[in-house]
Amino acid sequence: MNLVTRLDFDGILCGVMIHDMENVADINFTDPKTMEEGGLLDILEPSDIIAHLPIHSDAGMWFHNHDASHVDSRLLEGVKGKWGVAPSTSRQVYEFYNNPALQKYEPIIAVADRIGTANLTQEDVQSPKEWVMISYTLDPRFTLDDSYGKLILQAIKDGRTPNDILALPAVEKRVDLYVQDVKRYIEEVKAHTKLEGNVILTDFRELVQAPRGNRFAVFVMYPDGNVHVRLDGLGGFRTKVSVSKSIFNRTCPHHIGRMMEEYGGGGPEGAGTCMLGRKSAPEKIPEILNRLKG
Repeated sequence: MNLVTRLDFDGILCGVMIHDMENVADINFTDPKTMEEGGLLDILEPSDIIAHLPIHSDAGMWFHNHDASHVDSRLLEGVKGKWGVAPSTSRQVYEFYNNPALQKYEPIIAVADRIGTANLTQEDVQSPKEWVMISYTLDPRFTLDDSYGKLILQAIKDGRTPNDILALPAVEKRVDLYVQDVKRYIEEVKAHTKLEGNVILTDFRELVQAPRGNRFAVFVMYPDGNVHVRLDGLGGFRTKVSVSKSIFNRTCPHHIGRMMEEYGGGGPEGAGTCMLGRKSAPEKIPEILNRLKG
């Protein structure tokens, strides 16, 4: 059987444990959008294992950490695994197998739990170290390199310490890229952000290429804000609106995902996105901002 997981820290850790527990022939990485659009048809086979990704009709086992009440029950018939709300998908895998052989991964799973629930410190954001730093190099916005994911997966299986992994040349390169990206991101955030009451508004629509960086940095920079709204232009015809609650000033009462659903998007409780057309954006953006204020 094959395993398909997501190329981020939680997905890699799922892969480590499942590979230890099952006879996995190959590991493939993809993203939720590809799964939802029916991709990987040339890879997936009946009885394959899917972790940290949406369910698929060929799944023999499925692990996920979000609410699954919306999933068609027919897709879950005969499927093994563990799904539902949890701090991380790797926590679901760990609890499903409940095997002493996996106990060595418990400290790393605890980090995945913190990342999955955005339970981070300001130091984790400004001066990340060890597993947190490694997780940032696995941010899918920065890398879609399967070989890099497999390098980290094998290093964890081999029992390498986080500092050993950070010393690997490929990882050092990723860390350098991350640091450069964050530096530019902070510069652009300062130039294109203003605080409107409790709302941190970043407007990147005029940029040809929006910067990549640690999305939590804005909450360190603007501690009085409790929610961040980011605007990105998509070819001049659409605007992507990304909304996320502060992980430090946790006073925003809104369910962001449900609010974004009202504008054709969606997301979980703490973050969400929607796409607005050129005609609707001038009306809908102020509307969203006003609803988030107070």
